[in-house]
Amino acid sequence: MERIFSAIVKRKKTVIIAFVVISVVCVFLMLGVGQNYDMSKYLPSDSESKVGIDILTQEYAYNGSAVMMVQDKSIVQILEMKENIETIPGIERVVWLDDIYDLKQPIELIDEEIRNNYMVGDDALLQLVFTEDDYAEGTQAAIDELKVRFGDDVLISGSAVDAYMSIKMISGNILTGILAAVGAILLILLLSTTSFFEVFLFLVTIGVAILLNMGTNVIFGEISYMTFACVAILQLAISMDYSIFLLHRFEQERKTEPIASKAMVNALKASFTSIFSSGLTTIVGFLALIFMSYTIGADMGLVFAKGIFFSLLSVLTFLPALAVLSVKLIDKTKHRKILPSMKRIQRLLGGKVKYVVLGLLVLISVISFMAQSNNTFLYSAENGEADDEVTASQVIEEKFGSSNLFVVLVPRGNGAAEYDMSRELEDIPVVKSVQGYYSFIDYAMPTQIVPDDISSEFFSEGYSRYIVEVDVPIESDESFRTVEQVRSVVGSRFDEAYVTGATPVTYDIKESASGDFSLVTLLSILFVGIILLFTFKSATLPIILLFVIETSIWLNMSFPYFSGSPMNFIGFMVISAVQLGATIDYAILMTTFYREGRLTLGKREAAEYAADKAGASILVSTLVLASAGFIVSFTLVMPAMSQLGALIGRGALLSGGITIIMLPQLLTLLDKVITKTTINRKLFVSRRRK
Repeated sequence: MERIFSAIVKRKKTVIIAFVVISVVCVFLMLGVGQNYDMSKYLPSDSESKVGIDILTQEYAYNGSAVMMVQDKSIVQILEMKENIETIPGIERVVWLDDIYDLKQPIELIDEEIRNNYMVGDDALLQLVFTEDDYAEGTQAAIDELKVRFGDDVLISGSAVDAYMSIKMISGNILTGILAAVGAILLILLLSTTSFFEVFLFLVTIGVAILLNMGTNVIFGEISYMTFACVAILQLAISMDYSIFLLHRFEQERKTEPIASKAMVNALKASFTSIFSSGLTTIVGFLALIFMSYTIGADMGLVFAKGIFFSLLSVLTFLPALAVLSVKLIDKTKHRKILPSMKRIQRLLGGKVKYVVLGLLVLISVISFMAQSNNTFLYSAENGEADDEVTASQVIEEKFGSSNLFVVLVPRGNGAAEYDMSRELEDIPVVKSVQGYYSFIDYAMPTQIVPDDISSEFFSEGYSRYIVEVDVPIESDESFRTVEQVRSVVGSRFDEAYVTGATPVTYDIKESASGDFSLVTLLSILFVGIILLFTFKSATLPIILLFVIETSIWLNMSFPYFSGSPMNFIGFMVISAVQLGATIDYAILMTTFYREGRLTLGKREAAEYAADKAGASILVSTLVLASAGFIVSFTLVMPAMSQLGALIGRGALLSGGITIIMLPQLLTLLDKVITKTTINRKLFVSRRRK
């Protein structure tokens, strides 16, 4: 490795130019990376709702939909407004009461239950059907035009509006989040480093790694909006400590080696193992997500793992070249170190107090493990809306009830079974209406005499489509029971049938993700444990380090339980791998310096040495990751992303705190056991026997 490090330092200008050129190329490649907002795309390919969506896409126009409430208007005004709406590009049709009944007759003669689905008093509810799906640009443009034409005179809600608000909120907040994260991290680094120019080197190095990651995402074609929104912020925060570790070591080496290039080679040699193993554990932690059956895990895991790889590459090649080239600027911008040493904390805890500390650690681990095991979950990534959308949804729901559409697809050719199915579906208490060919027309009537525009609405070449409107929210226990009821009715008459829609998709996400958490957790622990085993050549150190970080993860995930708040399952799935991968670095660094201290010191002094050498770096890394997590939580207001950000921020604080306060106590208490189970025992044999 020394030859490689020497070559990097010797050809520093070539290295810098190569990274700059590749970064510029990646800026242009970023333009070719799409964003996906449709979470149903990540369902297993054989799930019922996913198969149903595929059939709708192939054999029907898979239209987006919304409802629009018009207040205090006469029937004539409503019909004029309906004609106006139908002229908007992107809107295929508008369905209202006049499409079902002849409004020349008195409205009071219309069946009240049916009438109340479309008109209550002077308020009307129109159903909008778009020419494209909910997430299409044409649908988004049509909603923009609706807002321009009608403004506050109407209230709009539905799945297309949910998608519209998601896209608007994300695209409007990503830049804000990145700028806020950079600002917070910049402040932390200015207070924690000993040179102002080092801060510039940190940001440039990780900034280049982010560009490389974002540009190379073009190989995927598109990534989820959740991944796109938070990958830059989290990559910046998670991998910043690699730069900190290297430049801190460079500073130490320069005290004994005046030639900067040689000092950097020495710093790379001394810090390579800890930096590489830290990065590798983070990478495998993310890669564990690819084994989720709900493939949003693979989307996030691959992009995040690739980002850490590029961060490692930049820190071990680009940063050394930059630092050696600009060593004079580093020296000219030196300032006094502001952060206190952690040595005093360890000296205070290193005596008999450590038994109290360790007892507290065991108690916390048991209680938090039990608490986090009893969390409740939400499975829709869009469980929450902007304030104006919440108001619109609430007003419409209070007036007309919930409007939630299920799509039922059954094979063509058995009109009697379809007729009976539609009648049985109508008998389900929460079903408001069933729209399908044989819900309107007697199955004995020849299909040839029915107009093509009606039959084509419900029939494709191989399937018959029914729209079932239900009065339940998108996600609730009652909603999931309704999915089971509808599928039971449909399945009792057809061997091959599919029920899809927003709630069935959420139900299938819940079913497919039920076993994912345990699998991801076990795999991430296994992968990280193997790396720790080879890094430290010890049977007990991997267990100790994993116990410390897993305790912080359990404690982190117990907060929602004690606060009575449900967790979004994506945050629950991801945080275990993310927090383990991102913060195991802290434990690795502390243990590395403890091993180094034990070459010449007793175990208590070695713990103080480790706290002194690693404590500041861990504290800085903790504050950087925590600030980034909380910024994601505050700026990216989509519920799943906001909660994930809060989990990452809180998890960083807990992992950093437990590592600094409790890990040294474990290392000293188990020093003899560690010595006996480590191949390189000489690393733990002190010249001062204690």
